[in-house]
Order: sequence, then structure tokens, then C-alpha cells
Amino acid sequence: MAWKRQDPTKYKKSQVVLTVVLLILLIVASVVAWVLVKNDKTEVVTTPIEEPVVEVEAPTTEPEPDFDAVALQSAVDEWVNSTSGTSSVVVADESGEVLAAHNSDQVYFAASLYKLFVAYEGYQSLDEIGEVPDTNYLNGQTRQECLDLMIRDSDSPCGEKMLAELGGLELTNKLREYGITNTSMTNISTTAYDSMKVLSLVLLGRGLSEDHQAKYLESMLVQDDLYRRGLPSGFSDQVSVYNKVGWNEQKEWHDAAIVENQNGERLIVVVLTENVGTTKIKELAASVESVITE
Repeated sequence: MAWKRQDPTKYKKSQVVLTVVLLILLIVASVVAWVLVKNDKTEVVTTPIEEPVVEVEAPTTEPEPDFDAVALQSAVDEWVNSTSGTSSVVVADESGEVLAAHNSDQVYFAASLYKLFVAYEGYQSLDEIGEVPDTNYLNGQTRQECLDLMIRDSDSPCGEKMLAELGGLELTNKLREYGITNTSMTNISTTAYDSMKVLSLVLLGRGLSEDHQAKYLESMLVQDDLYRRGLPSGFSDQVSVYNKVGWNEQKEWHDAAIVENQNGERLIVVVLTENVGTTKIKELAASVESVITE
């Protein structure tokens, strides 16, 4: 059978149709693929990272002390170097912070300084138990009057009775609770630091009513000149001096004082001595005043 030649026109038409179909299929596939890819996209949500807030505190400045501790220590050192005999000195602010010192923990026979501690505890007891006015405590005096006299006039009968009533060992242990650790009410001994500490407690009013705190301080302020020959005599009239002395003839002369300048600033000055004398103690007061009144 002879081969029959096809019509070339028909062949071209079929190629065109096939090409068009392929193009359509390609277009459809592209559209479908685009739609699928678009739907498959995941929206990414980013959360901004917050920087931690750091609060910067404003710089604070320490309040300047009322008194120049360096100058006070220099004044104490100069006095000690010019003094024969034995001495201990403490200068502190009213809170009990020591500003200057020499041999502050040396133990001395307290002499009448023991009455500072007895009166402090005695006033606290009076606040606790109260007192009926005009009740006789000793020799026609009330307990309140005895507390005043043992400081103002260094009255020994009042001091001795109240010490016996409080108990020497019991009072010694009580004082330790206040941070007064080197004082003994059985041996009647104390240190310059401990004497300063009890005056600080009085100034702060620890354990005392306002009325009894005021009475305690008043007893120290107004005294006979016999008890003002040490520290009070060395300060000028520009300074108020509240003090209590203790002495044993000329061997010991102890003076524990609160001094207040014209600005109302208070300082505690305690000096305990053996074989020094009141003239040298007066010089110490003058040296301290030269610092606190500048």
C-alpha cells in the first residue's frame, strides 16, 4: 500500500492548538501556585523588646557634723600631753557618737559619779511606780526630792539608800543592757565612756518621761559653786553647762558634763582623773569651747 502524504496545513493547525492548550495549562498552574503560596504565608508579629528602666537615685550629701571632730581630738591630745597624772577624756555628740577620746575605757573609782547611774534608773522606776505627793522617802524628803538632791547637791544618804534599794548587782546588770559595760555598782567604778553613755541616754530621753528628763537636767544645771570648780569654771557664759562631779579629796576629780552653745548644739564632755586637779580640768573646758564656738 502506498504511503499517503498528509496535508501540511492540518498539521500546523494541530500544533497551534496544542501550544495554546499548553500555555493555558501553564497559566492556570501558575495562578494556582501563586494562590497556594499566598495562603501559606504566616504573618510574623514582632514584639518590641522593652529596655529595663533603671532608676538613678539622686546623689545624696551627708549632713555636716555640728562639731569638728578633728579639731576636738587635737584639743584633747594637746591637753593630755600637757597634763601630768592619769586622765581619761571622752567628747561625744548627744547621740553618744564619740568625736574625741583618750583612755576612754580605763576604769576608775567612780566616787559620786555613781549617782548619775542611780538617778537614771531611779527616775525610770519612778515613772513606772509613780509616787503619792508628800510621801516621805528619807529624812522628810520624797523620792523625787532625793533624786534631785543626789545630783544637785551630791546628797549621799539619798544616793546610798536608792542604790541599796535598786541593788548593786542588779543595777550593774541593768546598765549592761544599755551598753554601759565597764561600770560596776558593787565596786563603785566606771569609765569615761560609760559616764558619757548615761548622759547620752538622759539627753535622748530613753526610758524617761519628758517631765523627769527635764528634772534630771535641771538638777545638773543649777548647783552650788562647790560642784562647779572643774569643767563649768572653764567655759564662758556663752555656754550652758549641766554637770555632775565625783571626787575623793585631791586624788580623784571626775567631771561629767553636757555643754550647750548659743546655737542650741549639745556636746557631752567627760573627764576622769587621778592626781590632776581642777585647774587642768578647767583648761580642758576652755580648749573644747574654742572649737565649738568658732
